[in-house]
Amino acid sequence: MSQEYSALDGLLGIGRDAQGREFYLRVAAGRLTYDRGGEIMDYIQVYFFQTAAPGQPADANDMFETDELDELAAELRSGVLDWYGERIEFRTPTPEECELIRTTTGWK
Repeated sequence: MSQEYSALDGLLGIGRDAQGREFYLRVAAGRLTYDRGGEIMDYIQVYFFQTAAPGQPADANDMFETDELDELAAELRSGVLDWYGERIEFRTPTPEECELIRTTTGWK
């Protein structure tokens, strides 16, 4: 796996969406081998946890990519992500926020 992508593995982020709801994200990066043909590919997976708000339950989704990883990695390094057509901005959480994220989401 590219050093560029492996540096993103385990990245945590925190931000607010357009409606002001807090969200957390976590990045996993690695390599996978397809059963057919044994092709090895790099991947980046982003987990997105939307916190609960009045009238809206908490929600979790993910994005798994094997294409255009350079562009995705650049977005993640800059604290901006195109999340299915919505531009979201995030920052690295403080140590206290990391604990809150891990407690809320169960992420390690």
